[in-house]
Amino acid sequence: MRRESTIVRMSSKGQIVIPAAVRRRLGLKTGQQMAIRANTQDEIVLRPADRDSDAVDVMLRRRRRERARETRKHERWSH
Repeated sequence: MRRESTIVRMSSKGQIVIPAAVRRRLGLKTGQQMAIRANTQDEIVLRPADRDSDAVDVMLRRRRRERARETRKHERWSH
């Protein structure tokens, strides 16, 4: 995939517009969830969330199990 830059402006609400040509090339749809992370101090990575959903689902399931364990532990100590 070739790397090219397009300059966009961020609004006062922190919003940016992904140019139509980029949306078409990547197959992005209106309302689609996006995952964003800071890769380095001066770089932001933005990708469709469905590509990261497996990792996110694993993390959420792990966190739910941890919370359930903590709740059970506190319930045992409070009785």
